[in-house]
Amino acid sequence: MENQSNLLADLNNKQLEAVTLPHQSALILAGAGSGKTRVLTARIAWLIQTGQVSPTGLLAVTFTNKASREMLTRMSSMLPLDPRGLWIGTFHGLCNRLLRTHHRDAGLPQTFQILDTADQLAALKRMFKANSLDDEKFPPRDVQRFINGAKEEGKRSSHVDTDDSYHRRLAEIYRLYEEQCQREGVCDFAELLLRCFELLRDNAPLREHYQRRFRHILVDEFQDTNTLQYKWLQLLAGGGAKIFAVGDDDQSIYAFRGANVGNMSDFERDYARGNVIRLEQNYRSDGHILDAANALIDNNSNRL
Repeated sequence: MENQSNLLADLNNKQLEAVTLPHQSALILAGAGSGKTRVLTARIAWLIQTGQVSPTGLLAVTFTNKASREMLTRMSSMLPLDPRGLWIGTFHGLCNRLLRTHHRDAGLPQTFQILDTADQLAALKRMFKANSLDDEKFPPRDVQRFINGAKEEGKRSSHVDTDDSYHRRLAEIYRLYEEQCQREGVCDFAELLLRCFELLRDNAPLREHYQRRFRHILVDEFQDTNTLQYKWLQLLAGGGAKIFAVGDDDQSIYAFRGANVGNMSDFERDYARGNVIRLEQNYRSDGHILDAANALIDNNSNRL
């Protein structure tokens, strides 16, 4: 009991309400400087400490390696457990972990290599040369953006729009790239998520195993999720898991990378069903900065 009170000490009323929510999905609207990382880690620790879930029975998704390291460090200071057993990481890191474990089902070698952005561009240029493709009409950087954009929407080369000859050719280049990656046993970043999504979608026993395992799913920076990331979360939550999503639609900055801020409204409708908690006390900025920021934000009529 004393450990629980230590865990909840110094939380304000709204933070406490979020951390101690019963077994239900919720959207936590967390403005800048409102202590969202603290709320997320305290929520995880509270769920484990009160016996509502085992340390391996929850999944926590962050957007950066730095955020996931910070969360694991905080968890270690709150609870005496081995952080390596926890499923806390980025979308790409967690998908990589799943694909390594089930590489045969995913059609990959166990030692598959991951292509970063520069590696992917180099692979495309190599493919252009091998197939004598026109890199003036189809600059490799533009093709890279097209392929990654398609994957982030969950589309393979056979499913992209081919309304005209230009896009039909783009789809053909995408197909050649898919074949090269499969031959060489490599995955780019966007492929990690798409391949993992397809694995769970198409393999019912595997999907049901992870749906039974993860009863609580917690997501940081929800406003930065893209279409495929939301679909991936929906697959994992399909067995009745509760999703605790933390985000702020005023802070969405990754639209250029496929982020869909509309996911927050969809999540409120699909899961939270009006169960929204607003963390509005700012611990980072002074009054002048907040007044100026809010004056600008007030002009956005679509915000949550």
